[in-house]
Amino acid sequence: MSIIRSSFENIKGHRTEISRKTYKKEDRHFHREAKSQKAQLLSKHQHGTRKDVKIKINRKLT
Repeated sequence: MSIIRSSFENIKGHRTEISRKTYKKEDRHFHREAKSQKAQLLSKHQHGTRKDVKIKINRKLT
């Protein structure tokens, strides 16, 4: 849960927000799934495509 602090100021008689800061209690870490990435690299399937190499039609259909 994050804490949001806003700073207000009166401009021509109207209360206007001039800045907002968000304080997070802890950093959010999104670890990569190492097992699935390793499995993808070791699989027999091609990973992505190269833009400088033309793919033959029989490879596209299978």
